[in-house]
Amino acid sequence: MLVILFAISAAVAPNLASANDHSVNPPGPGNGSSAIALATDPERPISAGLPRPVMKPPLPFAAPQVGPVIKRTLLDDIENRTMAFLPTAETLSSLTPIDYPDESRWIRVDLSEQLTIAYENGRPIRGFVISSGLPRTPTVLGEYRIRTKVRAQTMSGGTGAGYYNLPNVQWVQYFYSDYSFHGTYWHSDFGQPKSHGCINMTNADAKWLFDWAGPTWDEKTTWYRSSTDNPGTLVIVHE
Repeated sequence: MLVILFAISAAVAPNLASANDHSVNPPGPGNGSSAIALATDPERPISAGLPRPVMKPPLPFAAPQVGPVIKRTLLDDIENRTMAFLPTAETLSSLTPIDYPDESRWIRVDLSEQLTIAYENGRPIRGFVISSGLPRTPTVLGEYRIRTKVRAQTMSGGTGAGYYNLPNVQWVQYFYSDYSFHGTYWHSDFGQPKSHGCINMTNADAKWLFDWAGPTWDEKTTWYRSSTDNPGTLVIVHE
């Protein structure tokens, strides 16, 4: 009798933080923040020891591709993968109707559709499939402005089984308290709530929004805050 033996190897993942994110308020007077901005080279690659995303079923858009440079890539190419798409009347038809603000640039987050849309001069110019807060840690609703930017930081928090420590979270933009847009490398479940309240985006998508939205970063200040001369872009979060 011919016996064929198969060797099965099991990959043992390191004991790291929860796959869900939760940002922390940047340090300031009277703020006991646990955020740690990375002092090392922000362009350094993600450590091989960090968890890698798992392949998931297709998301609502079959080809979320924008332009010849930023395009969907294999999930092991964390820095370049994207969930961006060019908004059309069809792709935006499911969004909840809202009153458009009188702003040259503004950002819309539709939690019911898990979409973020960037508007410029009255028209949508780019959309992103995102992951917002879970039911027990929902994303805040309302109108805000981006107030602080940080190129990369460590996000940590929680206690016991809920403790997490996520190094090198990139392209962070705080718009209210501990809530922010930021890059995400620990999951690929975009299109459904996954976070502790923040807006999870791919790193490439978070960078695009970081570069496009105000305040314009000076590329050297770690915690860059908006000002009267360099205001933050309006953010409208709704269901």
